[in-house]
Amino acid sequence: MAWTEETPSWQDVVNALREAAAGGDAALDEALGDEAMDAWDVPVPDEIREIYRRVGLFWLNRGEEFGPVRDDRAERCGEPGSYLLVHSNPAAETYYVDIDRESGAWGPVFMFWEDHGARMVAPSLQHWLVTVASYVRRAARDADAFEDFDTAFMAWFFGDFDEADDDYPHDSPDVVARLADDAVAEILDVAEAGRSGDPVLADVAGRLPDDALIADLRQADRPTALPFERHPAWSRRYEAVYMRFCEGRVIAATPLVLQPR
Repeated sequence: MAWTEETPSWQDVVNALREAAAGGDAALDEALGDEAMDAWDVPVPDEIREIYRRVGLFWLNRGEEFGPVRDDRAERCGEPGSYLLVHSNPAAETYYVDIDRESGAWGPVFMFWEDHGARMVAPSLQHWLVTVASYVRRAARDADAFEDFDTAFMAWFFGDFDEADDDYPHDSPDVVARLADDAVAEILDVAEAGRSGDPVLADVAGRLPDDALIADLRQADRPTALPFERHPAWSRRYEAVYMRFCEGRVIAATPLVLQPR
């Protein structure tokens, strides 16, 4: 599903979250003050502050939260101050928004699994929150075709409609769009990026250790898989620590050696 080019306004985000919560299957915490946002220990731009001055954390009734959260997998998101966690779930997924430590700009939302998989899921937190809210509304609409709302929401969130009734409209435009395959980023090692002829990639390569891998997302216009683990230079002995450059449009994975268990 291709992203809209224009970033949703804070008004669009607030309205989408409130509409989704009004259905009764989700809820919003109380709005946050600037002091609470300052405690996130990252620069918070005005367009994000405007959202959270009006709504708080977005919750599903089953307990999952969407918004600034804490998670013990945070160290894999990169250096402190370069990200803000926004979701984790029982599927061992961690979602975070990239933050440029120099400019303070907030970039794309990324996700990684507990093992090796990773994705760029949205070009901004605003895009992602509006998308999650749309999944809640669609799950409420479709709940009768599934075991319950939770099952319907998981179908939309993960893009897997196998649990739907036989007469569910799998060919409807919104379902077809949700099932569209991710783009797949090309993965380069440091040497390949250095000799690519692209000055941005060459600069990034020069700042990384030799065993890092790089993906260029500057042209990404839809969710994009980041198959670092498929590169021949990777190893199943490693977990990835992620670093972003160019306001999140170039991402690198560096190996964190797993300790024997």
